[in-house]
Amino acid sequence: MRLLYVLISVLSSVCLTLLLSSCASFPVMPDQATADTRPVRLHYRETGHGEPVLLLHGLGASSYAWRYVIPKLATSNRVIALDLKGFGQSDKPKDGKYSLFDQAELVDKFIREHRLKNLTLVGHSFGGGVALALALKDRKRRHPRIKKLVLIDSISYKQKIPWGIALMRTPIISDLGIALIPPETQMKIALGFAYHDKSRIPPEAPREYAKQLQTPGGKYALLRTAAQLMPENIEQFTKKYRDLKLKTLLIWCRRDGIVPVQYGKRLFNNLPNARMHILPACVHLPQEELPGLTSRLMIDFLREK
Repeated sequence: MRLLYVLISVLSSVCLTLLLSSCASFPVMPDQATADTRPVRLHYRETGHGEPVLLLHGLGASSYAWRYVIPKLATSNRVIALDLKGFGQSDKPKDGKYSLFDQAELVDKFIREHRLKNLTLVGHSFGGGVALALALKDRKRRHPRIKKLVLIDSISYKQKIPWGIALMRTPIISDLGIALIPPETQMKIALGFAYHDKSRIPPEAPREYAKQLQTPGGKYALLRTAAQLMPENIEQFTKKYRDLKLKTLLIWCRRDGIVPVQYGKRLFNNLPNARMHILPACVHLPQEELPGLTSRLMIDFLREK
């Protein structure tokens, strides 16, 4: 989930003001990667029984993003909500490897190590891009493990990077912004822009999402992921969508300004076996703002043979 989309506009304004006020001497985070050969430990939550469902969150989020849909899906399925590398309680090494392809390799290893088969892979926003990369890789195997795909407001094509995200990819400005504003305040602002109805934002949500920014490596991981958000070979990657024959469910918020619905419609037209539901009363977090409807769509899809 790209929770920090509009938030960065606020952070960047603060940073630019400070820079113009000769405050560039403020200490910034080191940008360089360090050698680390240790295996990356991925934290996950698991419940339920049946065919497995693996949930992948978006940028700035964690497995906490699925808290409403997990109990509903677990009535008929084994549900695993993963913290991607750098987020939640997963490891956050300063190795520079935070692209969606780096994440896909780690999730693929997780799937094999846990012997997941007949898997429904669910990805939201950045996690949707990871899910697409995984599905394209898995289809080449003699015995594919992924059975179905669910993509929710997913990154999928080259799109214009908002100026806030562009500034987030600028080392001094991004480091200053993320260092100066308390993490919980950052998340309050971000959630305010990611919800259509702000009254639905639980008071504890900003605090929960902020926890990962308070851990060693948390801020580094967020900035590295943002810097590598759009792969250089994205256009080559997207040409392969037409070869993806998996049954796919697309769920999109009509009001999404982060990954606009036009990209969802394009994805629907390019995936041979896809269906699409456009939800009118949400922005970028249907699994949080409209969990009942989102869960029902997913459960109906899971029940299909």
